Amino acid sequence: MDEPQRREQRPPAFVLAGSFLVVCRSPAYLDELARRGLKILLITPAGARDEALARAADPAHPAAGIHDFAFVDGDPGRDNSFLPGAVAAALRWREEYDIVGACAVGETQVEPVGLLADALGLPGPGLRASRACRSKYLQRWYLPEYSPAVVVVPPGERDRVDVASLAYPVVFKPAGRHSSSGVESVDGPARLRELLAGHPAHETVLVEEKAAGQEFSVESLVQGGRIVFASVTRKDTTDTHAPTFVELSHTVPGDRPDHAETLLTANASALDTLGFRDGVAHAEWRIGAEGRPVLMEVAARPPGDGLCVLYELATGASLERQIIRIALGEPVTYPAPTRFARQVYLEHTPGILRDVAVDGFGIAPAWVGERGLWPHLEPGPPDAPPTLRAVLVHQDRGARLGELHSSEDRAVSFIIDAPTVDGLAALEAEVRAAITVDTAAEALPEASVTHVLVGYSPVMLGKLDGLLPVGSVLVLEEPDVIEARGLAGLSDRHACVAALLPAPTQDEAHPERLVRAVSRPPQVRAVVPVVEYGVVTAAALAEEWGLPGAGVKAAHLLRDKGLLRAALTGTGTLQPDWAPATGPETVAAFRAAHGGEAVLKPAGRQASLGVQLLGPDDDVTAAWAHTTTADEPTLRARPREPARYLVEQRLHGPEVSVEAVVHEGVVGFLNITAKTVRDSRHPVETGHTVPAPLPEDTGAELRRSLVRLAQSIGFRSGILHSEWLLAGPDGRPHLIECAGRMPGGGITVLIDEAYGTDILSCLLRVLEGRGPVEPRPALKGAAVRFLTPPPGRVARVSGAGRAREAEGVHAVHLGVEPGGVVRPVTSSWERAGFVIATAEEGPAAARRLAERAAALIDIATEPEAGPESVPGEEG
Repeated sequence: MDEPQRREQRPPAFVLAGSFLVVCRSPAYLDELARRGLKILLITPAGARDEALARAADPAHPAAGIHDFAFVDGDPGRDNSFLPGAVAAALRWREEYDIVGACAVGETQVEPVGLLADALGLPGPGLRASRACRSKYLQRWYLPEYSPAVVVVPPGERDRVDVASLAYPVVFKPAGRHSSSGVESVDGPARLRELLAGHPAHETVLVEEKAAGQEFSVESLVQGGRIVFASVTRKDTTDTHAPTFVELSHTVPGDRPDHAETLLTANASALDTLGFRDGVAHAEWRIGAEGRPVLMEVAARPPGDGLCVLYELATGASLERQIIRIALGEPVTYPAPTRFARQVYLEHTPGILRDVAVDGFGIAPAWVGERGLWPHLEPGPPDAPPTLRAVLVHQDRGARLGELHSSEDRAVSFIIDAPTVDGLAALEAEVRAAITVDTAAEALPEASVTHVLVGYSPVMLGKLDGLLPVGSVLVLEEPDVIEARGLAGLSDRHACVAALLPAPTQDEAHPERLVRAVSRPPQVRAVVPVVEYGVVTAAALAEEWGLPGAGVKAAHLLRDKGLLRAALTGTGTLQPDWAPATGPETVAAFRAAHGGEAVLKPAGRQASLGVQLLGPDDDVTAAWAHTTTADEPTLRARPREPARYLVEQRLHGPEVSVEAVVHEGVVGFLNITAKTVRDSRHPVETGHTVPAPLPEDTGAELRRSLVRLAQSIGFRSGILHSEWLLAGPDGRPHLIECAGRMPGGGITVLIDEAYGTDILSCLLRVLEGRGPVEPRPALKGAAVRFLTPPPGRVARVSGAGRAREAEGVHAVHLGVEPGGVVRPVTSSWERAGFVIATAEEGPAAARRLAERAAALIDIATEPEAGPESVPGEEG
């Protein structure tokens, strides 16, 4: 049977790509495709998997019409990061279906869909338009006549920007994001330096001349390179009274006819230059000085917010249906607007959203939340009186409303239409006066809270459930992390938790923000730094409340490996030679000056993330790319941590860590852990043994070194977890790094087992100011052995039961199961599980028992490229 015959047997299908929520919010795309009998294939971000599959199983939900899903991983801030998953899905679908059309309805899928359409010979924006419309710096390259003056700052070149020479104000703009995320007006060099230093290292950013003047967008339907419909939308944004650019209203058609011809002419010229062929374009413009049109950005996808709804109210016709027709190559016409329509987003007082009320219009708010369906709004006749069509609540009752930094922060909007601009304006004023957004200050269970945790750890909370009373713990965590890790309802999972409070726990540059955001519970006894990224803010909070803690200065040093190196220079602490790393060339030069070897590492990460051991033949450019893109997206807030890197002398010798409980600057209980490390470019730990079997004089020197370190940085109270390498012919301790929080990698369990203690209780003792924790001898040995099977898809897992029953085994944990994917081990997060064993005979025996039990576990894998690893719990 030949290829055309095989194709005829395949069911016709259409590929939609974009956010699952956006596709379903107004299901005109799905309705139009279902009406034509086409199989609907949806490419959507992987985070929507559970919800999408659940909704698709509900016959009453629009998603029930979606025939198949491709869940793809990616990061909007990384060029092309969604592309591999989309192409993989398209390759599979091309063999199963006759794909007759494709359309991107979300920003991150524009380029994948453009490539898909090009390969299949389908209508699409074209390769140049698809690429440039996903990249703000390419828009500046192709369209200089409409662009503001701009400095493009690629990854790795933040420190090369001459901020003092710029004409302020400027606009700081991430190149690949959407929804105004990260965009900020900047008035001077100090704030720009801060933004450049604090932005994720992998993102390209733009620093642009700020174009003053009214903002507009132009929506265009383009077919065969010809604009068949175009209209201007007027916009209002927060930049009139804030440094952000969050959109607060859209008016369709724009009510500034004096600018319409200028905007439509410039828009047509820009689309022609980009070679825009087939599809919908959404371009944002400002009218600058002397009436010059200045392009903010252009997208090759439908407009967001409620703009499609506004077009339908203004014209009486569905814009989405015409977008589908273009993607199918069918002739398109679209009527001119006969009414004015407007969506207004209300600004709110930050706090907890309690209620939204509308007085006097006979209409109830629609609580659509982030995931709900919008009500269908039927257009009225052209001469219908001004009408309030809907009040939409975009957050859930009880949600925490903060300041407006991006579109996702908005809470309430309303949609109106009228036959005249004056009627529209009058109705807007009436509706604004009629809507009440009721927010309340965040109520904390102050009376019961005795311990405040900065950061989330299920391991620590599980232990605290048995140590502290019910409702005695307040957990502070970044909103990004709460969302990424699904922490809503935390108090239902842990009896000790009174509340989970979204707060800026990772804003190390401005820890005072956390101090301002959290009221001191009257009965609070301790502030506990739970995660690496909360060490600085926890110290600031404890200091403000007069409680024991690390001290803010020491916390800052412990969170930046470069600052710590500099602070310890000349103190007698032995360290490898080191230098700041600003690019591959600095790494190569350092390596050449140090015998062809070097260590490249991030200054502020954990779990060996991004750390590489470089030899003379290793590709420095590739190494730099790996280190600077290594991330923990579910553990870190997106915009804050400065990106800094170190290159260090590579030392050779056994590695150990030292865990010490410090009370008011005095080191008390201390443990030394022996480590085994992978013999690879990525020095990930494969085992720990407690206590380390070391000569007595080596142990004494390590204790002296730790005491010297604590005194040198002024560390006050808490736990220090430091890593040392016993280097040189005499095996003297050289500091690798030091953290001001509990150790990970199972070390806390090993300490508890070996010493018959509870290290968490020891930490609480010093943080509550109840006195020191004295040294004590080890009673037995304890060891952990991590499982590191070959990368690939897991075919089977066996032997875990035998391992649990093996001699001396205390715990067995498996982090993979059949069907899952094992990634190459480049950081601690990729390890597949562990075995912990103890032995009365001592540490050497415990290590043998752990290794013997680990060998009983067989994780069989089949080679396969898998998705990016997802960080797990550090400890």
